[in-house]
Amino acid sequence: MESTHQAAGGTILCFIESLEAGGAQRQLIALADMLQRNTFQPVFVTYYHDNFYAPELERRGIRHVELPMGSKAKRIADFWKVLKREKPTAVFSYSESSSMILCVLRAMQHFRLIVSERNTSQKASAMERLRFQLYRLADHVVSNSTSQAEFIKRNASFLAEKTVVINNYLDTTHFKPATPDRTSTERRMLVLARIAPQKNTKRFIQALKGVKDDGFRLHIDWYGQHFEPYHTECLNMMEEQGVSDMLHIHPAASQVEKLYCNYDALCLPSIFEGFPNVVGEAMSCALPVVCGDVCDNRLIVGEENGNLLFDPYDIADMKAKIEQFCQLDSRQLRAIGEANRERAVQLFAPGKFESEYLKLLQP
Repeated sequence: MESTHQAAGGTILCFIESLEAGGAQRQLIALADMLQRNTFQPVFVTYYHDNFYAPELERRGIRHVELPMGSKAKRIADFWKVLKREKPTAVFSYSESSSMILCVLRAMQHFRLIVSERNTSQKASAMERLRFQLYRLADHVVSNSTSQAEFIKRNASFLAEKTVVINNYLDTTHFKPATPDRTSTERRMLVLARIAPQKNTKRFIQALKGVKDDGFRLHIDWYGQHFEPYHTECLNMMEEQGVSDMLHIHPAASQVEKLYCNYDALCLPSIFEGFPNVVGEAMSCALPVVCGDVCDNRLIVGEENGNLLFDPYDIADMKAKIEQFCQLDSRQLRAIGEANRERAVQLFAPGKFESEYLKLLQP
């Protein structure tokens, strides 16, 4: 049953496509936690019916308004009805489609609108330009990465003053080093990402073929949501390349903090990212990170730990960096992990995420 309690700070509507197993969903839940701590009442609004994280909302007592599936025209009408009924103090949007709709509605009804860019644009397409034009109607544009903020300022200079960078939230007291629960001495690598072209699974498989051919032993677990037909194509490629005994694909995991301690490193082979949650989380758990040298990744891991970054389009470079990781001894792994933990604690200072968002809600 939906609560009718009105928190002292007012209702904040949080629009996102769905509650699927994604980084944006996890970040919006973290934002909702912060809003509750500051006497606001967050209400999630979704319009696709993937409810992987619905139990997390229930556990926190956060209302979830799930709109019926329908045409885009009907979705606009449904958004309007929610806005009229809830009379929000402010509205956060964590998906591009909802941001565009809300900008249109913002022209007809006054409410504080904060749109969020959760990925990094690769080119100034017609759709990108249209979205940025609509952002003129928003109060603030939040980018979770420096890369996307710079892209916006280059391609939509009229948004420069209202664009702000707020990196993803990370609780370093929750994501922390732990004693591994394992007996195997085999080198282990973790991947947490969707099975989708952006995450570069096929090139990763080809790189692993080279790693195996060079005689390296490695156990890799990839946890993530599956998208067809790409998922099946990747499974077939794993068989063809002979790496099914090395790479193991699993469904998305909700409690990822329990996974990190059982691996020697995190790998994220994406061809582009916004501000990847998993890189910061792995660093906070004192793991080395092997990932693409794209977008904000080098800013996150730092130059001193950047020698494990690779060109995600270059299979040979990816293979070389994975093999470089395999050749590190336990002392070297521990030193990189400790440096990563120290950097994560500095980057994700307590209260920074909260204070930056609260500034956007000030009258």
